[in-house]
Amino acid sequence: MRFGTAEAAPGELATGVIELGHDNILPLVSPVMLARGALPGPRLFIQCLIHGGENVGPIAAARFIRSLDLKTFKGSIAALLVANPLGQRAHSRLTPQDGTNLNRIFPGSPTGSVGEQMVDRLLAIAGEHGGDTILDLHSGGELTITAFYVIYDDKFDGPQQRASKALAAQVGSRYQWGASEGWMDGTYLAHVSRTHRKTALIIESGGGARVREEDLANFSTALNGAARAMGMIPGDPPVATDIRRGGNAVHVKCTRGGYWECLVEPGQDMVAGQVMGRMVDLYGQVVEEISCPTGQAWVGSIRRPWMPLYSGDQVVEVVERL
Repeated sequence: MRFGTAEAAPGELATGVIELGHDNILPLVSPVMLARGALPGPRLFIQCLIHGGENVGPIAAARFIRSLDLKTFKGSIAALLVANPLGQRAHSRLTPQDGTNLNRIFPGSPTGSVGEQMVDRLLAIAGEHGGDTILDLHSGGELTITAFYVIYDDKFDGPQQRASKALAAQVGSRYQWGASEGWMDGTYLAHVSRTHRKTALIIESGGGARVREEDLANFSTALNGAARAMGMIPGDPPVATDIRRGGNAVHVKCTRGGYWECLVEPGQDMVAGQVMGRMVDLYGQVVEEISCPTGQAWVGSIRRPWMPLYSGDQVVEVVERL
C-alpha cells in the first residue's frame, strides 16, 4: 500500500511526502504517515493543517498513529499532516501568496491561483486515498480558541450525511454541530461528503497559538473513538453526555477597536442578551459591550483574550442550539 512516497506492508508504519503543488523553487509537499494493520479492515484518512496555524491536529494525529498496535489493528490509516504548507510556514490561517482561505474555496481549480490549485489537488487526494471515512482536524489557529466540537454536513439528507452524523456521536464530544449554512459550500468537509460521498467530520479543539495537553487529549479521545466505531481497534467508542447539538453559527464582531476583554469560555451556554465581553481602549475605558445576539446557543470559539483588535474584527462565534 502506498501513499505518496510512503509504502507500508501489513503490520508496518511508513512515513514520506506527497506533492501538493509548486512554489517558485521546488514542489510543495506535505509529510504523510501510513499505518497498515496486520489484519484487513476499513480505511481511515486524516487531514491536518488546512489552516496553517492550527498545530494541535498534526501533533495529535502522529501521536495517535504511533500509539497503535499494528499487529492487532484492522485496516489502514493515511494521514496528510500539512494540507497548507505555505500557510504553515507563515503560521497563518490563509495562504499568504494569494490570500486564500483554502477551506472556503473548494473545489478549487487546476489552472487557478496557487491556493486554488492546492485545493484541487487536496480534493483529488481525498478521492484516491480517502477510504471509508475522512477526519479533518482543526484547532482554532493563532488568533482563536475553540470548544471541543465536531461538525458534520447537514445541508443534505444523503446516506453519507446520516453516517457522518452517527459518527459524530461516537467521538466523545458533547458539541455535535450539524452545519448547513452557506460558508460550508466551499469547505473540504462538504466536498468530500457530497462529491466523493465519504463519511466525513471536522474535529476541532483549542488554538490561540498554543498546544495544550487538554486539547491533545480531546483529539486522542476523538481519534480512538472513530477507530473503535469503525471496528479498527477493540472497545466501545466514547458516549458523550449532556449533548449540545448545534445548528448555524453567528459570527459576532466588534464595532470599536481596542483590547478584547473576553468574559466567556469556549463551549459555554449562552442566551440572548448575555454579555460575552467588552472592548477596552488604552485609557482603560469600556468603549463597547458585546452581548449574545441569538436565543439558546453555545460558544463555538472566542478571539484570544486581550488581543488588540480593529473595528469589524470577529470576537465570538456562537452556535445556535437545536
